Amino acid sequence: MKTRKVKITLTNKVVGSYEARSYPHDDYDNDGNIELYKVALYEIVVEGQDATGTAKIFSYRAPRFMPYWNDPKNPSSHYKTKGWVNAGLSKARTITVKEYKENYEVQNRYSPGKGAIVLEGSFYIHAGPGKESDVGFGSAGCVEVVGFYDKFKADIALLSGSSYKFADGAIKQLVAEGNLIVVIQEAPVPNIKSAYTRSVPK
Repeated sequence: MKTRKVKITLTNKVVGSYEARSYPHDDYDNDGNIELYKVALYEIVVEGQDATGTAKIFSYRAPRFMPYWNDPKNPSSHYKTKGWVNAGLSKARTITVKEYKENYEVQNRYSPGKGAIVLEGSFYIHAGPGKESDVGFGSAGCVEVVGFYDKFKADIALLSGSSYKFADGAIKQLVAEGNLIVVIQEAPVPNIKSAYTRSVPK
């Protein structure tokens, strides 16, 4: 059965905040502690129609901009950019998703949620902290959905109309048929380094 179009909108509406660490390195001043920074959580909306043709909207929260620190004195070989960056996608664009990484696992912290929707390059939508109080997640600008990521995927699958039993199969079918769309609203890039909140032990 052919899928129905599903739209994910990464809005510019701030709906909360989160204490994140820099990534891939998390100790900017080399004092043996992890620095945390206050980043905004933005509303991320999943919308489409169910099997009856009824419009459905599901709302989630996720950071758009995260502190990126790749120490030039000992750089990570996984990333080309060195130094400090307020990482994230800021310009408005509409993306027809071309790839879904079913087996992707969160790199910086343990998270039970698997799978990543590729936006462009190394910018993905994937699992994030289970709740705001689980501080210390980091990313290189990926959109990390706060909460139960499997619910996020299940909502996409529900709206897709796919006959696949599991959400990953439905999302892969959506992508293959060009029916998973991501709309990114323009948002100003914050000065995350100035939003330092506290240091915590490693």
